[in-house]
Amino acid sequence: MFSPFGFGFSPFGFSPFGFGFGLPLPLVLLAVGGLALTSFRSSRGIEASDQPGAALCLQVACYCDDRQNSLFGKLNKIASSADTDSELGLQSLVSDTCLAILRSSKDWLAARTESEIAGLLKNDVDAAYNRLVVTERSKWEVEQKALKRTAPGQPTYMVATLVVLLRSAQPLKPISQNGDLRDALQNLAAAVSVDDNLLAAEVLWTPEDTNDVMDRDELFLNFPELVSV
Repeated sequence: MFSPFGFGFSPFGFSPFGFGFGLPLPLVLLAVGGLALTSFRSSRGIEASDQPGAALCLQVACYCDDRQNSLFGKLNKIASSADTDSELGLQSLVSDTCLAILRSSKDWLAARTESEIAGLLKNDVDAAYNRLVVTERSKWEVEQKALKRTAPGQPTYMVATLVVLLRSAQPLKPISQNGDLRDALQNLAAAVSVDDNLLAAEVLWTPEDTNDVMDRDELFLNFPELVSV
């Protein structure tokens, strides 16, 4: 299994994912399945500020009976054409991921949100984003090792995770029903689409291989925070 950890430059100083120095150049880090991609976009007069930035996490569990036409197939298709070399491309990627999850609502099983609102471009919001990323990557790596191998295309449970760092956003509300998840996805897509608002993003899902299968017990064992919807 290829680890999504890679090298990058952090706008906040030291980064646990690679080398960093304190220049205001936002890092755009995207992990798609098991592949890490990095790209940079130029800053637009970004300065350290006590105005609140937002580190947000949204996680969804689905049952993929028909892999090709389920969220599994949709995310792989999005990843195959993703353009992370531009701000617009990254915005489109995150928005398309939210839309793909919305269009898979009949397969939703469980979900959760987590929000950290803290000082922008200071260690507090950076630490919040990095904490979310490290936590979710750790779950991803544990689950990848536990997956069962089977014939290609078999039905499976899956978990998709979005972690984003935004210049400005409202906290995502806790999820207890389908309507809450729908609202969270729509609000996240709207916040990401605001010009110059998206600073970093990470997308993870498991299983990533067509031969791997996750069962229901593994899902809730490795992702216990998920709330049934």
